[in-house]
Amino acid sequence: MEQSEVTSKSLGLRVSKVMFIGLKALVPVMGTIWILYIVYRSLLGVGDMITDAVIKLWNPSTEPEQLLERVPALGLVHFLLPLCILLVLGLIVRNRVGSAILKGIENVATRLPLAGFVYKSLVQFVAAIDELGKDRQFKSVVYVEYPSPGCRLIGFVTSESTLVEDGNEVTSVFIPTSPNPLTGFLLLIDNDKVQPSSMTVEQASKMVLSAGLVAPV
Repeated sequence: MEQSEVTSKSLGLRVSKVMFIGLKALVPVMGTIWILYIVYRSLLGVGDMITDAVIKLWNPSTEPEQLLERVPALGLVHFLLPLCILLVLGLIVRNRVGSAILKGIENVATRLPLAGFVYKSLVQFVAAIDELGKDRQFKSVVYVEYPSPGCRLIGFVTSESTLVEDGNEVTSVFIPTSPNPLTGFLLLIDNDKVQPSSMTVEQASKMVLSAGLVAPV
């Protein structure tokens, strides 16, 4: 009886572990789809307002739903409207006028008590995600022993140079902060004090961004 209970518990534990593995694989995919769906639906709502306004100006007596049923091609246009809106927004933000407008919105949003914190956090998060994988910015990943022996900071090598004052060969290392790798400080370290790492820039960035929860494999 005891042996069967142990076997059933072991089987249940194995099944739970397999289910958890499946959950870990599913959550990022479903989370991404959910976020994209919310963004798409929001942009589709804006597209609906634009479509309704255009139809009302063109033929006030025609209902938008009736026109979409009569002209099938308009259904495709309606479906692609969110993508067109994103394209237009991207083109606007890229020029000086759009960039100035965006900065004005950011200045107003960041001054709001609660919304400002949420807005700044989202901006930093999106910027951090955007920077992941851009290996061209940094040459390699290294360790810097700090604040005591046996402790290491993750750093990104930006360049190597010679100090004018004493002629020492030094390495410029950017030390990112966690969980936002966009901020940090720059160190000029003697070459013999730099410890090389086998991690790639992308692996190290993910580790810093996740505060160590995502370890390199």
